[in-house]
Amino acid sequence: MIIGNKVYHEKKCFNSLAWAKSEINRVEDGSIFLADVHEYTRGRSGRIWKFDPNQLIITLVLKPANLNEIFKTSSECLGSRINQLSMAISLGVLSALKKFNTKLKWPNDFLVDGKKIGGILGEVIWNGNSIDGIIYGFALNVNNIIEPDDDLFKKATTLYQVFGKKIDIQILYQEIIQSMDCYYQRWLNSEFDQIFSEWKHNQFYLGKNVTVHNKDGSLQKGLFSDLLPNGDLVLETTKEKKIISFSLVEDLE
Repeated sequence: MIIGNKVYHEKKCFNSLAWAKSEINRVEDGSIFLADVHEYTRGRSGRIWKFDPNQLIITLVLKPANLNEIFKTSSECLGSRINQLSMAISLGVLSALKKFNTKLKWPNDFLVDGKKIGGILGEVIWNGNSIDGIIYGFALNVNNIIEPDDDLFKKATTLYQVFGKKIDIQILYQEIIQSMDCYYQRWLNSEFDQIFSEWKHNQFYLGKNVTVHNKDGSLQKGLFSDLLPNGDLVLETTKEKKIISFSLVEDLE
């Protein structure tokens, strides 16, 4: 087992992503960073994620030795392989959440009953022309409550609010770690096509009409008709097909 072979725990940290980044050269592949209290947590594009002690928040460091060899071959190939690694980690989390009827929302969220219960962020840590590692952080709404007067209520929910019972967070954590490790091993074994196919199959919005919110504030509407092996979305309008990179997207609905 690689993921979870070493766990670093603190009662409180400012930001677990920054904490993991500061330790990346000293920790092993698959190391986990956990804190009971997070003073600052963020979502995609720097948006604030509201911390609650009844959530499950995990930060993971991966240091696959083959990334720099891939980079020597092609920077485009490197980008695709890193994106497929992100797909594998997302599938690892999803697999443990399948019993809750969870789906993926492109590019990096988890949905139950069409509402967001969590998301995952990834960051490549460069050191000149080489990669020190990749950090993944994800948070899940487990036993916390989102009140009806909260701005998030229309778009987000929690496992407790959907199923009406408390979830054993420690058991869920162990299931997620084991599942992520399984998918990471598959990625290390070059099962790239299979990972992409499974990731695509579990997309909630695939085949639906969507509105893409770009980071520059513009909107694009059309049919979410396909996904490419590098993770890009194919948006089909009456006039054309557009390729949209997840790195340019703020949200999707």
